[in-house]
Amino acid sequence: MDLTTWTTTQSDPVRRKRLVFGYTVGSFGAGLVAVVVAVTAGKVVMADEDVPVDVTLATAPEEQKAPEPEPEPEPTPEPEQKAPGPRLPKLAPPKETPKDEPAESSSADDAYGYGDPYQHGSGGGGAPKPAATAVAPPPPPPPPPPKPKPAGPTRLTENDVPPVSVSMGAPQYPAAAKAAGVEGTVVVKYVVTETGAVTGVQVVRGPSELHAACIAAVQSWRFKPALRDGVPIAVSRVARFPFRIKT
Repeated sequence: MDLTTWTTTQSDPVRRKRLVFGYTVGSFGAGLVAVVVAVTAGKVVMADEDVPVDVTLATAPEEQKAPEPEPEPEPTPEPEQKAPGPRLPKLAPPKETPKDEPAESSSADDAYGYGDPYQHGSGGGGAPKPAATAVAPPPPPPPPPPKPKPAGPTRLTENDVPPVSVSMGAPQYPAAAKAAGVEGTVVVKYVVTETGAVTGVQVVRGPSELHAACIAAVQSWRFKPALRDGVPIAVSRVARFPFRIKT
């Protein structure tokens, strides 16, 4: 800054305008401040006092009791059921109308059971059902029936057990036949029964002088019966008796 400008006496018109403008603005500001001070002076700002507030304590709400349960209604007694009467057959309308009028019944008949049978009946037909009883278990099945026995004597097969002799004596040579010089072979057929006895003895062939001796000998024989599947059976047998005169 050039200090000489402040000390020189030469007149500068621009500088002079600046100074005038500065003085004017400064004077206006000072006046404004003075006005504000004058307006606000003398006023007292009062502080707000505390306003008392009434406080009321709230009371605790009363406990509400639970409502008592309503008493249960008493059960309604069931009506008594009358015992059903005997079941009687259902009535059916008659197909033909009887011409004769029925005889009137007296009260005495009703007393003795001759009244209306359907008055006390339960209907449905039949007698009242009996009480359930324990059912006994079924009996065991019967054993199988024995195998049928063959009718009459039969012939032995390879699977059968033949009869076993218990006593078997040989026929005696008849003296008359021996004296007459009769020789030959006698064939006899017989049956061994289920009991082991001998029946049905008959000569098939051979000298007739020797038949009686052979038949008597065979009829005295005894056997254990033949078996088929463990069951005694009657079988036919054949015996041969040779007769020779020894010299």
